[in-house]
Amino acid sequence: MADESVEPSSPVAGGMTAPAAAPDHRKTMRALTFNMAAIVAGKVIAVVVGLVSIALITRALGPEGYGEYRTILTFVSFVSIGSDLGLQLVVLRELGRPGRDHRRLMSAAMLLRLLISTGVLTTGALIGMLMPYEGNVAKGILVAAPYYITFQSAMMLQSIFQRHLRQGLQAVSETVGGLVMLGLVWLALQADAGVVPMVAAMLGGGLVQLAIAWPLAKRLQPFRLTVDLPIWRELLVTGLPLAGSRVILTVILRGDVLLLSLLATDVAVGLYGVPSKMFEILSTLAVLFNGMLMPMLVTALERDDKITTDSTAGHAFTAMLVFGAGVIAVFAAFPAEVLTIVAGPAFAAAAHALTLIAVAIAANAVAQVARHMLTAMNRQRDALVVDSVGFAVALTSYFTLIPLYSYLGAAIGTAVTETTLCVGLLLAVRRLGFRPPLLASVIKLVGICIATTFVMLALARFGIAWPLAMVVGGILFFGLVVATGAAPPAYVNALLKRKKPRPV
Repeated sequence: MADESVEPSSPVAGGMTAPAAAPDHRKTMRALTFNMAAIVAGKVIAVVVGLVSIALITRALGPEGYGEYRTILTFVSFVSIGSDLGLQLVVLRELGRPGRDHRRLMSAAMLLRLLISTGVLTTGALIGMLMPYEGNVAKGILVAAPYYITFQSAMMLQSIFQRHLRQGLQAVSETVGGLVMLGLVWLALQADAGVVPMVAAMLGGGLVQLAIAWPLAKRLQPFRLTVDLPIWRELLVTGLPLAGSRVILTVILRGDVLLLSLLATDVAVGLYGVPSKMFEILSTLAVLFNGMLMPMLVTALERDDKITTDSTAGHAFTAMLVFGAGVIAVFAAFPAEVLTIVAGPAFAAAAHALTLIAVAIAANAVAQVARHMLTAMNRQRDALVVDSVGFAVALTSYFTLIPLYSYLGAAIGTAVTETTLCVGLLLAVRRLGFRPPLLASVIKLVGICIATTFVMLALARFGIAWPLAMVVGGILFFGLVVATGAAPPAYVNALLKRKKPRPV
């Protein structure tokens, strides 16, 4: 199925490509933005379901039990990085290449994904039985391992939805799977079950999500599981640098919780577990957005169309900056209130950690754009160098700060690490000749973020309910974004205006 969001450049005399690419990149940006809006609409449902499940699980298990729950998921996610091998990003990039046999690619990639995931996670689950964990954690690891097999398979299918800008279908499978998980969690609560049944509920939801996503993806891109050694070799060789980055990033993402489980108490893990889970949920939006960006960047780079490449990347950076600034404003103004709503009053003590995690969310969102640009240009090794620096920063921060400040030290380390990765990836992109005007937007958005936070806090102090104050703050935030030009006029105009007809 052709990507209908990008029009080919118009030929002109002499076989040259028409330089007037404004209509093309305007349409590309509109496709990105409105598809992102469709994703957010579906994702909001999935996020709400996820937050409700967190609310039920945390209230049922308490900080200590939720700490065991997070330890289980953290251990298995560490094991899962051994099976990642960068396959999803490589497949997504190759799906964006014109003339590639997409059916053969997906047929081989899906079987390779299933075989590697099953082998690695089964081995990891058996190793988990030898770890010095108590009974609930050891049993939960055996249940969580199959979930990550279904999760990685669903992520591979997500490449198809991203390639065809049909993330709404992915949202359907995620939503139904989330609702099934939520229903199973509720049943476990009615039975007064403990940690392991909660993990089993997650597995049930994952199986349903995969069962729905599989046929939907095959409608867009037909495939069947096939042994194809040349394709497997290509995917593995190309994905190795990405796999290195993936290992490092997962260690960074999960290292804080794993070290907390070893250096602190289950209560500390539980308190920090809610902010870290919110980081995972919200950063998914950036991953989805930038997954749609990948095929467009690959197409523009294949055509050597610098105008479209710069415009698409510039608008993507703007969208992620605005998203990140909004998250910081909300979590700076009402961290305790958000945690109380999400997990209950027992978790409000982690308010300062949530504010720090908001910085990490914003940095991660912007970094995702640069990371996908490097992958589209086949510069994975540049990203690996930056990730190696981030890995060193993460280890230093976590081993230094967690023993001193417990979960708050973990939050500081995560914010510092994600900011380091963001700056490093932006510099890597800049060295390749892409220089989006980010500094002015960042300065404006910092001011807007501070002003919006101040207004929301002032309204709350005057007795206005914090959800209403947050709504008012949101309106003010986006009004200031437009008024100050933090979102460049070209971005706003491309959203609001239709393509003007060319004069005859």
